[in-house]
Amino acid sequence: MNRLPPVLASLRLIVVVVAGVLLGLVSAWWAIGNLRFESARGIGQWSMVDDRSKGNPYEAARAARRGGGGLGPSEGIELVTEVDAGNRPLRADCAYTIAGPMPQGVLWTLTVSDRDGRLPVNPAGRFGFTSLDAMTFGPAREVRISLGRDVRPGDFVATTGLASLRLTLRLYSPTVATRAPGREQLPSVTPLGCEEEAG
Repeated sequence: MNRLPPVLASLRLIVVVVAGVLLGLVSAWWAIGNLRFESARGIGQWSMVDDRSKGNPYEAARAARRGGGGLGPSEGIELVTEVDAGNRPLRADCAYTIAGPMPQGVLWTLTVSDRDGRLPVNPAGRFGFTSLDAMTFGPAREVRISLGRDVRPGDFVATTGLASLRLTLRLYSPTVATRAPGREQLPSVTPLGCEEEAG
């Protein structure tokens, strides 16, 4: 039986260990960044993380990566989406409108970021809206917020500097924490067009 020289055997061991470590890091990074891997409950196009999954180390890492720690059970709920109403991935080079109702009598914030939690860089310094500063329309007090690279009238967030797109909607209320809103109580994200289509 032929044996490898000690130097080659050691080199092979080092290569195997390094490859295993790299594979483990890549798979962990993918799991943290992949929204579909979360143990989340879907409400239309929005995903809500269940309380049971808050002890999951992957979910803790995802929350830290996107710059939030989640809301406690007495504070409210956090909803996230990376897809539009047609279940297509959101793209930073596309324009969208977020339109529809918000749960009544609930304080809310809507944050625009990339998948790593980085906020857009724009002259207005705006990265979202809240229930206190967003315009509302009609008796249902619906919102109409636009996103994109080109300025649009009304409530607007420029997505300048983002390579990917994630929307985070936080609803602050013990009521919604115990009884989540239905999809008819949440706004939908509709595409308005992309840069390559306009060119």
